[in-house]
Amino acid sequence: PIRDLRITLRANRAQTRNFSTNFRYVASVSSFENLSAITTGDYSISYITLGTAFKESNANTVSALYNRFMSNRMIISQRLGGQNPNSAGQANGFADGYGKESQDVVISAFLAAYSGKDASTSSMNSFPKIPLPNWSLTYSGLTSIPFIADRFSSIDIKHGYRSAYNINGYNSLLRYQENNGYSSARDANNNFLPQFQFAQVTVSEYFSPLIGVDTRLKNNLTATFELNRSRLLGLSLSNSQLAQLSENNVVLGLGYRTTKFRFPFGWFKSLKMDNNMDFKLDVAIRDNKTVIYRADVEEAEISSGAKNITLRPSVDYVLNQKFNIKLFYDSNITKPYTSQT
Repeated sequence: PIRDLRITLRANRAQTRNFSTNFRYVASVSSFENLSAITTGDYSISYITLGTAFKESNANTVSALYNRFMSNRMIISQRLGGQNPNSAGQANGFADGYGKESQDVVISAFLAAYSGKDASTSSMNSFPKIPLPNWSLTYSGLTSIPFIADRFSSIDIKHGYRSAYNINGYNSLLRYQENNGYSSARDANNNFLPQFQFAQVTVSEYFSPLIGVDTRLKNNLTATFELNRSRLLGLSLSNSQLAQLSENNVVLGLGYRTTKFRFPFGWFKSLKMDNNMDFKLDVAIRDNKTVIYRADVEEAEISSGAKNITLRPSVDYVLNQKFNIKLFYDSNITKPYTSQT
């Protein structure tokens, strides 16, 4: 739509499904009987959780999003109960057969909360069918401005977003039954059995980068800046426990190449270097934290994470095709959030 602006859209959906069964010959009917048919698989689809990406940037131990997830369970339960004619009545605000630990309730409440949608109207399909587009953008048109073109060879501005919803392994339940087109068999907690049982679902989100700038000046100086953010949500279906890994990092890089370097001081002041000499400075500031949220527990727990600063200056000189000299220094400063990190 704009000259020198490149936009790439990607939408992905991947599913693997395996079917296995045992056959037993039944002499009375002179035929084979199908026993213990099991379906297993994995599922992944591109998703969008942009609506909540910046609401809790520091992964606090008290999370409004997680509390919304918890409150969404009752709304989803009532909607599911209204659809299923095998559900009769309510208890403590939850529909019969759709308690707060029901897999169908938990997944739909989770996706509504972290995608920023209204639980009263959001989709309740645990297998979303339509992949949502992720994108990357690059704009390189600033050098068409005369003032900038006089000083810069290139300026690239970048932005990228990708998110995915994943079911990390599912299997069919032998006890699953339907009546009137809806689930009717129940588990030990009196919840309706889902057709497929999940161990864990995850939602991943990456701004890679949120904003990035690559520049090259006409004097051979290069500069790079990137601000990256990511969020990984892992929901355990056995206890509604949520592990949230959040990371923010800033990367700054400077570089300079010269073919006529002279030492400005000391014995080597008169020495002239004719080959390429590269100066580089890379600085990275990283902040990552893993927080564990537990169902109906007000205070969460920080399980791991740290703030980290790295500094890497280097000088690289090419003597000839066989030899080069490199001087470098690495500094790494880490401040953990917990003693276990």
